[in-house]
Amino acid sequence: MVGDRIKHYEIEKLLGKGGMGMVYLARDVRLDRPVAFKVLKPELTADPDRRRRFLREAQAASAVTHPAIAQIYDVGEEGETIFIAMEFVEGRTVRQLIIDQELDLSGAVEIALQVAEGLGRAHAKGIVHRDIKSDNIMVTPDGHAKILDFGLAKLLDPDAGQPSEGQDPTQMETVAQTQLGMVMGTIAYMSPEQARGRAVDQTSDVFSLGVVIYEMVTGELPFKGESPVDTMHAIAFEEVRPVTVVRKNLPPELHRIVSRCLRKKAEDRFRDAGELADDLKKLKRDLDSGVQREIPASERVRESMEWIKNSMPLGVTGALFGRAVLALVAYLFLSNPVWLA
Repeated sequence: MVGDRIKHYEIEKLLGKGGMGMVYLARDVRLDRPVAFKVLKPELTADPDRRRRFLREAQAASAVTHPAIAQIYDVGEEGETIFIAMEFVEGRTVRQLIIDQELDLSGAVEIALQVAEGLGRAHAKGIVHRDIKSDNIMVTPDGHAKILDFGLAKLLDPDAGQPSEGQDPTQMETVAQTQLGMVMGTIAYMSPEQARGRAVDQTSDVFSLGVVIYEMVTGELPFKGESPVDTMHAIAFEEVRPVTVVRKNLPPELHRIVSRCLRKKAEDRFRDAGELADDLKKLKRDLDSGVQREIPASERVRESMEWIKNSMPLGVTGALFGRAVLALVAYLFLSNPVWLA
């Protein structure tokens, strides 16, 4: 399509391609500005009902404005082609920054805060992104984070090919490997309800952002398996290692925030990204001032016991769990004598 003109957009060069289509750098000749011009795969919108639903969702997403959200300028059709003209963001993705090891703790928290604030604006309008991942967050040269692809993930509706609860694992693997737009990288950021084929809300985005934060501060993903099914199983049922275990000297408050984002039950997470942003602001203030906020002892015990219980294999005896709890409490008291006062 390079060299073509669609309506008032001149296609200049290919920027990339993915499960949903091709992305080009184009110029809006009416406003004389560069745009990221995404052309969707025809098979994604061949069904008229899905086509209408997608256009409606993208138009709703275009109404959300925030400095941390890449703006959707235009959504349209040209023959059988559906295109989206978006703000062209120069910079690198969070994933690239992680690979290049260019994120320190302060930078990671700053990016997380900006993204949470942008997501919070969308959540306040009842819009869920559904595909938050490190590849969907751009960081400009001056440090501003931008969330990409709002309105696009609606194509992956639960009623349009997602695995349903109780579905046979072999069927789940087929879905994971063949569902348009769903690649291994996306699966790694799914919430448990997405992995199990359930409906999602704002707390699903919170979980996915928790995965991104975990990845930024540790350099690795919290859930990973040898196959898509293994990864989805880990997301749905396995507990993650605390960030403070994976990487030493991280603040306990960061562990508390990430742990709450990654709770299996949606109701145990932050209600939306706005609430998450409030806690990230406090953490950022503490980091900037050099203060390290202590998690109350009672909360540390509760979270640790919950992690042990959920990490145990199914079928473990109550006695064994009880011994583990007693051992944990004894360790915490001996390692923190001030509790005895």
